[in-house]
Amino acid sequence: MGRADNSDVNLTAAALAGDSAAFETLVRRHQAGVRALARRLAGTASDGDDIAQAAFLTAWRRRSTWRGGSFRGWVCAIAYREFLHLRRAVAPAELTDETGAEDQPAERLDLRRAFAALEENERAAVALCLGAGLSHSEAALAMNQPLGTVKSWVTRGRVKLQSALAAYAKA
Repeated sequence: MGRADNSDVNLTAAALAGDSAAFETLVRRHQAGVRALARRLAGTASDGDDIAQAAFLTAWRRRSTWRGGSFRGWVCAIAYREFLHLRRAVAPAELTDETGAEDQPAERLDLRRAFAALEENERAAVALCLGAGLSHSEAALAMNQPLGTVKSWVTRGRVKLQSALAAYAKA
């Protein structure tokens, strides 16, 4: 595949036809964003990494089900469903990270606490839209929810995060 053919659209088309090298390029291009989303949803780096890996494996195995849109949006939607599946299978864990609180800057801990305090749907919508950069429409598809509902969750989540972080800044 030449340089001119290196767009996500062309790589996705090639991957759908079974080109594993094109799919590998897409994975390299989008793995950091998908991992970041999965880590935010899961609350731990290890669970997030497992979710991201499962999402890419599912995407490869189920590539024939792709119906258009952005590749990243599609894989993020799969990652969200993988998160829901994991959450149902395992009791929810405390929002921790293997690095330990003493190794993290105070601002990061404040953000993690504020994020953990959001309602589950708000947290997922904020992670998809603000964290992973999906459009509201892509997040609505990923969450299988109406567009207006997802927009409301993002707005409420953003307001709650801003309020919580402002309170932490005053402390």
